[in-house]
Amino acid sequence: MTGIAALVLTRVNATWYTQPVGQVIAVKTGSTKKNLDEHNNTDYQTRQTLTVKMLNGANRGKTYRTGNVYTRSGAVDQQYRTGQQVFISWQDKARTKLAITNQKRDTVIVFLIWLVAVVLLAVMRWQGAIAILSVVANIALFLLAIQFELLRYGASMLWIFAALNVLFTLVTLLLILGPKRQFLVSSIATLGGTFLAYGIFVLVLQVTGGNGLHYEAVAYALQQPKPIFWASIMIGSLGAIMDETSDISSALAQIVIETPDVHRWQLFRSGMTVGREIVGPLISILFLIFMADTFPMAVLYLNNGNSFSQTFTWTMYLGMVQSLVSAIGIVVTVPLTSFLSMLFLGGRK
Repeated sequence: MTGIAALVLTRVNATWYTQPVGQVIAVKTGSTKKNLDEHNNTDYQTRQTLTVKMLNGANRGKTYRTGNVYTRSGAVDQQYRTGQQVFISWQDKARTKLAITNQKRDTVIVFLIWLVAVVLLAVMRWQGAIAILSVVANIALFLLAIQFELLRYGASMLWIFAALNVLFTLVTLLLILGPKRQFLVSSIATLGGTFLAYGIFVLVLQVTGGNGLHYEAVAYALQQPKPIFWASIMIGSLGAIMDETSDISSALAQIVIETPDVHRWQLFRSGMTVGREIVGPLISILFLIFMADTFPMAVLYLNNGNSFSQTFTWTMYLGMVQSLVSAIGIVVTVPLTSFLSMLFLGGRK
């Protein structure tokens, strides 16, 4: 029932938006034209005539006609269908002509959020609720950090995101693990591994002079691409390292519970064994995420006549560097977590 209520609410909430919102009530499809560029890339372009009914603002209830051109590839446009709600921009002061800027997608987003929450609560119950709470808390912290960074005009970006890393770690692990020794081990190991990997990255840049790093390839970064990329290095490696420290410390804490007289060095060796088992999958997951993020732009570059080396430099290189730094953090965190577990979780001396 809550999911149905959320879906219905997002269909009738147009008055909540200050931006004009309309609904496509009729579509007339025109002719399709074939386009061929100098690199023999083929695409098809189709024209539409849309009838849009306004859902908010002073023109609510009025209908307008507008055009839309979409391609089969859908790279920078899309096809509109009857029943879709869209955001509108007025083309004249009299508000007699409009253009569609984008589709209103809150229905899909709200439904996916509801579905994730239901699955988490159904499978994990109380722990699922804690996981949802940690995500909400981290989103709030991230938004606050962004607002604070805007107030500082980017002058202290790295320090702000370094502090955000600490807050992310403490809040997430405190909610998930609770105030116990395992939280202490995971927190110190996560922060230690993250900042150690970041330190190695900075050291390598100092030795090599940063040759080959094109910070201008950072997506949508117009003014300060370098600190934005450096901050993304810290944030990007934190998640995988936190997952690793939680897994190792949880396994070792369970060993101590089941075998209280286990020797501390045996606990350390067990942590190293667990770490070796999970390092490979974690690094592979990072690489797959990196490939999924860069694949569309890489294909676009290659289809437009760029060489593989140029494509790699401008679409993959920075992501590869970020993945390598995260991989270094994952590797160095294994002995660090094992050693801290040996010190704090107990066991026989």
